[in-house]
Amino acid sequence: MMFVQAFRSPAYCIPSPNHVNYLNALSPLPTHRTPDRTSSLFATTTTSEVTPSPTNAIAIVFNEESQRHIVTVPKFLPPDDQDDDDTYPSVLHRIHIVPLLTDEETSDLLQLARTYATENQSWDQQDSSRHVSYQTVDFAIEESIEISQYLGQNGINFEERIFSALSEAYDVDEEDLSFLDLFCASYEVKETDDATTSESDEGRNTMDRLAAHRDGSLLSFTVLLSPLGEFEGGGTVFDALGDVEVDDDDSSILQAPGIIQPPQAGYATLHSGKLLHGGHVVTKGQRIVLVGFVDVHERNIKPGVLGNATKEWGRNDVRTFWNQRRLSFSKRQHQCDSEGKIDEEQQPLWKLNNWRYLSKDTAERRLISNEGRSYFGKNSVIPNSTLKRIEGRASLDKIRRRRLITEDRLLRDILLPREERGDKVEEDEEGEWLEFDPDNMDGLLLGWDGGEESDV
Repeated sequence: MMFVQAFRSPAYCIPSPNHVNYLNALSPLPTHRTPDRTSSLFATTTTSEVTPSPTNAIAIVFNEESQRHIVTVPKFLPPDDQDDDDTYPSVLHRIHIVPLLTDEETSDLLQLARTYATENQSWDQQDSSRHVSYQTVDFAIEESIEISQYLGQNGINFEERIFSALSEAYDVDEEDLSFLDLFCASYEVKETDDATTSESDEGRNTMDRLAAHRDGSLLSFTVLLSPLGEFEGGGTVFDALGDVEVDDDDSSILQAPGIIQPPQAGYATLHSGKLLHGGHVVTKGQRIVLVGFVDVHERNIKPGVLGNATKEWGRNDVRTFWNQRRLSFSKRQHQCDSEGKIDEEQQPLWKLNNWRYLSKDTAERRLISNEGRSYFGKNSVIPNSTLKRIEGRASLDKIRRRRLITEDRLLRDILLPREERGDKVEEDEEGEWLEFDPDNMDGLLLGWDGGEESDV
């Protein structure tokens, strides 16, 4: 049996003073039940293609048999840019929430992680070496022999299971997947009251959230290890889902504003790492997760797509910086004194670099200006119409719209269709070790033709 929950979203999902009411078009999600599952990923798999309807809507699909949830993010390309609407939704538009670990496996892994982190103080400080741009409180799985063995082939065979789930979700062969990073992170509530801070907490630099970012990998996942009763808040928040209004139901997979909340520990959230996302704030307790960045072999990737998107996102970062500065200037331009009059002393100074090319402020020029010609003088005030255009360019909503349009285009284009993917070229295997006679080394030294020795 399969349930679908659909939500309407405004065009391009840009916030406005008057939000469009979201419609719960179909039946609500059923109450979550703990599935009877074994170490295998799914007992059975039901494939379903759900296209959000009507236009600019999202859909949540729940498969009761496999306990899999699928959230499809809305489209953001403007109508005149959607030449081939068959590209939406692509597989990368979908976020999958799937049962991955059994209750016993989740509990064992959580205990191993806590033991290692306590012994090595891994969750006491933010890591500034591995994740420079977005520092996290974590440790690499490869640092722990016990956890590596538990996740390995002689343990729960985690790599094969997670790659199988990603392969099924995103139509990429398991052989084309590899780990870029695998780590265990801790989100912990920040104590603001000094009276509640214990001596053991002094000097700790933990995190209760993670700012919005994109991963270095095309695919990513987060496995929840902490039981739901041990924390409040948290979850993975997606910018593309930020305008979706949902019912006030704590059992729903999707919470406002755009937060994916797994129904219980042991579930994995699978998504494209290129979706702008972050860690929602933890308001109580500690939330521990296993996080992985997964690389996709280049034979699956359309050249140039990521580079073009990255350049556009970079332009948006520049727009954000300069437009916030422009906006602060325009606000100062509107400043008034206590009597409601413009305070000339508080006006910002607009420096004109090429003043000599502008018309001079003369009596003759002022006379001409009264006939429709304009001029700038030292005491000129920026016209309100110009200020409104500056404010419009400084709108964070418009910048966000550009960012989401770029993200939508990347999700549609970056994966090549199967028929266009070339053969995977295996990397050169490591040479075998041979015994050799020191007096006969012909063929064993590269770049030496038997002549005189020379310094390299």
